[in-house]
Amino acid sequence: MVDELNISTLTAGPIISLHPLVKADFNFWAFSAINDELLSCFSRARIVIWPQVFPSQFYFYACQMGLHSFPNYEARFKFPGKSGQMLLFKSLGLPYPETIFFPKLAALGEHPDAISVNFPPFPFVLKTDDEHEGQGVFLVKDEKTWQTALSHIKKREREGHFGFLIQEFLQAPYDLRVVVIGKEFLPFWRALGPDFKTNLAQGGKPISCPEKPLETQALSLTHELCQKTGINLAAIDFLIHSQKGTVLNEINYVFGRRLLGNSFNELFFKAVKDFLRSLEK
Repeated sequence: MVDELNISTLTAGPIISLHPLVKADFNFWAFSAINDELLSCFSRARIVIWPQVFPSQFYFYACQMGLHSFPNYEARFKFPGKSGQMLLFKSLGLPYPETIFFPKLAALGEHPDAISVNFPPFPFVLKTDDEHEGQGVFLVKDEKTWQTALSHIKKREREGHFGFLIQEFLQAPYDLRVVVIGKEFLPFWRALGPDFKTNLAQGGKPISCPEKPLETQALSLTHELCQKTGINLAAIDFLIHSQKGTVLNEINYVFGRRLLGNSFNELFFKAVKDFLRSLEK
C-alpha cells in the first residue's frame, strides 16, 4: 500500500495541499488558522488538493481565486445535507424515492401560509438531514415508532440541529453502493443488518452481486450524475425500487473504506495524478 504521494515536482503547479498524505509545493493542516501567510500561498497556487473533511470557507475562497480543485466538491457545498441532495437529484431529473423535506418541526404545525402535506402510509423512513453512518434513520411502522422518531428530532432541535426528511420505504433485502474515485466506479452490494439498514457500521454485510442488470443501471446513473456535477470522490448509495430498478438514495463525501480494503490510498493517489496530468502546462 502506498502511504504518501509527492507531487511537488510536477509541472502542473504550483500546488497547495491540505491533504496529510499528499505533499505539494505548499502544505497545510486543513484546520489551520486562516491568516495572511496561508492566503498568500493560495494566491500563488494554481491547484489545491483537499482532504475529505475541511472548512467549506477554504473551498469557496479557492473557487473565488480561480484555483483548480481535486476532489471537485462543488455539488457537496452547493447542495449540503440529505435535503440538498434531494434537490440536486430532482433538479437533474434523476430517479429518487418519494421524499418530503421539513426544515424544522414547526412545518408539521398549523401556519396560514404553510403547505399541507400528505404523509405516506406506514411504514415510511424518517431521516435527519445531517447525521451519517445510519444514525438518525428510523423505520416508522406505527404511531409508537413515529413518536420515537419525533422525540429524536425534538432533541436535535434543542441542540441546534434542524431538518429531517420523510421518505417512502423501499423494501429490499439489499442495496448498492458505488464508490467513485477519479474515473473509477466501484460497485459494492450490501445485505440488510439486524434492522432495515445496510451500513456496515449498523450490521450490514457485503455480498456478491445478486442482479447484474441492477448493477449496470446503477453504474449508468453514477456516470450521469458525475458527468452533470463533476463529482469525482464520493460513495453513492442506491435503493432498489420494484418498478424503477435502482434509484439514488444519498451521496457520501466522507465514507468508510472497509469495502475497499487497503486499496483506497492507491486509487486516490492515481486519481490525483490523473487530474494533475490533465492540467499540465
